[in-house]
Amino acid sequence: MGNIIGVIPARGGSVGVPLKNIRLLDRYPLIYYTIKSAKESGALDRIIVSTDHDEIAQISNQFGAEVPFKRPSDISEDVDTEYVLQHVVKFLEEKENYKVDAVVLLQPTSPFRKANTIRKCVELYKKNPNADSVTTVNNIEGNRPEWMLSLDNNSKVNPYATPFLSGNKPVIKLAARQSFPKLYKQNGVVYVTKKDLLMNQTLVIGPNSYAVITSEEEAIDIDTETDFLVAETIMKSL
Repeated sequence: MGNIIGVIPARGGSVGVPLKNIRLLDRYPLIYYTIKSAKESGALDRIIVSTDHDEIAQISNQFGAEVPFKRPSDISEDVDTEYVLQHVVKFLEEKENYKVDAVVLLQPTSPFRKANTIRKCVELYKKNPNADSVTTVNNIEGNRPEWMLSLDNNSKVNPYATPFLSGNKPVIKLAARQSFPKLYKQNGVVYVTKKDLLMNQTLVIGPNSYAVITSEEEAIDIDTETDFLVAETIMKSL
């Protein structure tokens, strides 16, 4: 198996929180926590930050990540993350002749990500030769699809995804969630993607994907000022 690289996309622009990737969270810049868990995982051959911002690059280098290039302006706005990852792979293979087997996407807005979770994801990818990707998920407790509904133009209720029938018509029952099968949602903590899937199909999660389950706390994503306040409270409690 070839090289597995970690990529942390961290552009300078942010609508919700300006320069959130280097905003201090409990004394450290937000991106520090992702670099730290990536290094401690011991599962990555290289840890690369893709950024268009000089201060983000400086701080990332300071904490032990590589910043081998400045991200081009055409992929520094609101573009699909797949294009950012493709740029990293092309740069390494064309400019450095460094061959990549898989990319591990680590978004810097997940400060509670554990090193062991990164390690588990990479190990799961390596263990399954047919795997084209691995993603982290957590269990859906509330907001079950069995309780969801749609409304027509007259505000009439239509059950959305209920398994319950009455006279062959779908109905909503106030059943306990424990009676439903377990469902999971992707949470963005870790993505492992085979290079061929990324480069040939511009996908991060493929048809042969596996999953690692994380806790709700680990899945906390910081996007707003309120998210920062919640994260600060959790950090202090830890």
